Amino acid sequence: MSSKPEEIWTHPLRTSLLLALLGIALSIVLQVLHIRAYLQPDASSFCSITPTFDCARVALSPYSVLLGVPVPLWGAMGFVAILVAAWLRSVWLRPLAALAVLASLVLLGVEILWVKSVCLLCEAVHATALALGFTVWRAGTEWILPQDPKSALFSIVALPVGTLIAFLAFAPRYFELFNWKTDVRLPNGKTEQGYHWLGAVAPQLTVQEFTDYSCPFCGVAAHHLLKQVIRRPRALRIVRRQFPRTHCVDGFICQPMRLAYCADEQGKFWQADRWLFARASGKARVDIEMAARDISLDFAKLRSCLVRPDVLARAARESNEALKLGYEGTPTYVVNGKVVSGKELEALLAAL
Repeated sequence: MSSKPEEIWTHPLRTSLLLALLGIALSIVLQVLHIRAYLQPDASSFCSITPTFDCARVALSPYSVLLGVPVPLWGAMGFVAILVAAWLRSVWLRPLAALAVLASLVLLGVEILWVKSVCLLCEAVHATALALGFTVWRAGTEWILPQDPKSALFSIVALPVGTLIAFLAFAPRYFELFNWKTDVRLPNGKTEQGYHWLGAVAPQLTVQEFTDYSCPFCGVAAHHLLKQVIRRPRALRIVRRQFPRTHCVDGFICQPMRLAYCADEQGKFWQADRWLFARASGKARVDIEMAARDISLDFAKLRSCLVRPDVLARAARESNEALKLGYEGTPTYVVNGKVVSGKELEALLAAL
């Protein structure tokens, strides 16, 4: 026999409602941490304790996004569906709770087996899902109210599905803006001349971006152009060209550019590129120990590479090439061999 409506707050469903609210709150906090991990890689996190217990490492893994939606947002919407199902005392609560338990176990396995790190806040969400599943299972079926299953299902999934669709349609794909802690998730390679490119494999528009890691404005401009590549991954390609505003004449000047070359030898050019724009602004040199630690480079190899004659010669050669072209400042954008202004570039991008 079903419980009377006035008895719901003494029924285990009360616990289910509270656990669903807790799951929503924890998932929202995780979503905020997910955003910060990508957009503020230097930000400290209360649940990044060691490499084995690191929420940021889990957030930055490719497993933190499913079908174009961050896993924390999936979790929040799942708990919203469970909350509505519990409020309606619907037959759908049991399968939804069971699905939450299964998803939690799978995600825990992914953290342990593939990410090699555990997010303690994630485990709080998983524990909430397990407690919710146990509570619903213990409640039996006497809490179910007679209702049309199809109508109830629509009420339960309308808000979560609408939110997920809106996210896919309108939210910026911030998780594709890689930083020095993540893998590069865009096609990339080198031109025939050996310059690094990123973006479209068969581009409609190729932009050579002449830039200087020590230039304060260049980092902002490079980040903006990277966002344009994210929005047009099949149409736009950027080619990184080095244009240091000082001559590369000794072991100190152009050190940031040489660090990018040496990171390339360890397969981390674009990560070093992002790090240098954040760390070399206004500086002629950077802390190579910090670079090796942040970008996960072999420090001994990095240190020896930076002073190799061929690397010094390459830095001088590329610096001189940019100077001979007669460009006046950084960043300089070149399309089809012609310098374009920022406004002209925006018009070209808008036409893609």
